[in-house]
Amino acid sequence: MALPALGLAAAGLAGALLGDRQIAACAAESGKTAPAYVAGAFSLRNITLRGGERLTVAVASDPCLAFGQSTRILIYQRTARGYRRVLDAVTIPGLESVNRDGSVVLPTHESTQVVYESAYVWNGARFIFSMAGTTRYDVPLGRRRPAEVRVRFSPGSYGTTLRGSAAINFGDDYVFNARAGQHVSIALGQHSGPAPAITFWLGERQPVTVIGGIWQGTLRRTGDYRIGVEGSGDDDTVETHYALSLSIR
Repeated sequence: MALPALGLAAAGLAGALLGDRQIAACAAESGKTAPAYVAGAFSLRNITLRGGERLTVAVASDPCLAFGQSTRILIYQRTARGYRRVLDAVTIPGLESVNRDGSVVLPTHESTQVVYESAYVWNGARFIFSMAGTTRYDVPLGRRRPAEVRVRFSPGSYGTTLRGSAAINFGDDYVFNARAGQHVSIALGQHSGPAPAITFWLGERQPVTVIGGIWQGTLRRTGDYRIGVEGSGDDDTVETHYALSLSIR
């Protein structure tokens, strides 16, 4: 039995999909045969990358495979040996973008107002997450911005000024690299509206609220550090423009 319009070997694709524990449980719950379940529980399409790799994209439509307003998306490479899974993620149904150049963008809800648009790129063997291409989209503002901004210092410089805008639930995340023992200073400068909220992550589980817009201290570890700038106030359609000084010595 072949899947309609795709010309795929249904048994092979069904076998690959049912190798996933959650999908197998949902299929068993449905009471359908494996090919019938796959045909009805997924939106399927084929795509060939510019490098010649043949892929099958499977976006789940069965509520059993949903995560809130998002759902499972799986991509398989079709080889002489069968179907090899090269991406397993979630997306808002119908908004996924899988392109012949090997780029994939998968929107998911970060909140009711902000959509997180995860980016992936093909590395010749599988799709890998790309933070550089990942963005966030604010629905009320109709604005898109990078999910994070990597801070670079000019040669010979110990500081820089970060300029941007922030609204409620929609600000900027800055990431910089520093060494243990270095002294960091953060200072909020001019801003056009309510002072934005600033958070500094000393570690994954150590967020520090920058009270009064000023923080300074000595770092205890070498690695990446993150500064979050988010709008404050009551109106989520108002952006505050700001200037934030960062120095590392």
